[in-house]
Amino acid sequence: MDRFLEKTIQGIYGIFEDLFYSDEIAAKKGLMQSLDPRVKLLSILLLIVIANFGKSILFLSVFAIYTVVLAFLSKIPLKAYIKRVAVISIIFTGIILLPSTFNFFEKGSPLIYFGKNLYITKEGALASLTLMMRSFVSLSFVYILSLSTKWTDILKAFRSFHLPQVFTTTLEMAFRYIFLFLEVSLNTFLARKSRNVGKIKGKDGRKFVASVIGSILIRSNELTEEVYKAMVSRGYRGEYKTFSSFKMTPWDYIWISSNLIFIIALFNAKL
Repeated sequence: MDRFLEKTIQGIYGIFEDLFYSDEIAAKKGLMQSLDPRVKLLSILLLIVIANFGKSILFLSVFAIYTVVLAFLSKIPLKAYIKRVAVISIIFTGIILLPSTFNFFEKGSPLIYFGKNLYITKEGALASLTLMMRSFVSLSFVYILSLSTKWTDILKAFRSFHLPQVFTTTLEMAFRYIFLFLEVSLNTFLARKSRNVGKIKGKDGRKFVASVIGSILIRSNELTEEVYKAMVSRGYRGEYKTFSSFKMTPWDYIWISSNLIFIIALFNAKL
């Protein structure tokens, strides 16, 4: 129970640190930070779509190198960037795709034998590697966008493309509630941790966790109306206002032109 509390508290602290960390990077003077959020959002989405059409390892490798260079020019720490993206795209995705590499699921030429009738096929390994690289490239673009752009600017960029208001409002409220309940959970666990004397039995620990979950669910129902009324009293009328204003600059046109040249060159090279 003690270890669970400690890990939970550390995890919640980590989320708050990531929020501050992203705002700090978004305030830097990097390549992506200098672009209009609308241009960033649309171009990143298009790059993700184009990258996922790639079928060759070489094609996806060029995109992977491109994301690393983009992160470097946007002053995003490469060590943290590669670590966070690789853990999900390579380790997590690789574990999920591992069974599909065996001959029972993907017929083909043997690559690694684990027994007389059990082996990894070349075709299965190649298909899994392709999917992992697609995942790495897609997550890299999303990670770069989220760190180089404030969340409020991303939502405002979504609204500029005339998406349904219910879509952006749901995202706005979800973002607010996530951090509100994270704070409630953090205070609850810290209060419990500070009052611990000796070891807590597993049964008592499970009861505490269950009571916290129930308490948060009850409070979420109560806070829904309170938060909405507080927002309305401060001028909320269904549209989330920000102080930032969007304006196209020469850097945006250079970014668009350079990406068009990059994509055309990739397809002409027939990678």
